[in-house]
Amino acid sequence: MRASTLSTDLPAHFSIRQSISVVGHEPEILSRVYDDSVKICILQRVLSANIKQYIAYLLQEYVGFELAQPINIVHIRERLSTWLPQHHALNAFIEDVSWLVEMFAFLFDLESVGLRLNILTKTMCPRFHTDKVPCRLITTYAGKGTEWLNNKTIDRIMLAACNESKEEAEAFAKQYLIQSLQEGDIALFKGERWGEQNDQGVVHRSPALGRNETRLLLTLDFA
Repeated sequence: MRASTLSTDLPAHFSIRQSISVVGHEPEILSRVYDDSVKICILQRVLSANIKQYIAYLLQEYVGFELAQPINIVHIRERLSTWLPQHHALNAFIEDVSWLVEMFAFLFDLESVGLRLNILTKTMCPRFHTDKVPCRLITTYAGKGTEWLNNKTIDRIMLAACNESKEEAEAFAKQYLIQSLQEGDIALFKGERWGEQNDQGVVHRSPALGRNETRLLLTLDFA
């Protein structure tokens, strides 16, 4: 298992029992999203050479690329072949994205999925927050991965107050164990609209990007 922790020094009040994530190397790990104690499911994998080749092509030739469309699972491959730039490794990338869409749709019994594929050159959401969705699939095809606070007892009222300034937001985050997805990881993040309670959302943020750094990020949502 690859290490994903950004900070190796655990806060004094942190215990393993406060972990909200499960990690595995088989797709079945994603079904753990239905466990009440789990808020993040992570499937770790290594991207194939063909997929990496297409990613490199996108990053080099299509800086600023953005695709945001609802997509019916019946027409995934047909639509992606129209929307994505042509390349001899395109089919490998389409098959991977299609697999993710089909898996997400199967888990939540969806006919359509909201797909967003972006090349990012700056930090999209720099402060820790939660998403107002039931659940979101996140995978970073290239670049730094999404960061989150791995703790069940986060004071969300204090989080909102501290987000008023960058300095207070950083000070608040240091109280908790900050972790990050690795390149290629497939993650399910529960949102605020998961279940009847409004405190299920994973507290997370986009990673800081330096000069000339880019990310290729895919997210899937309920359409």
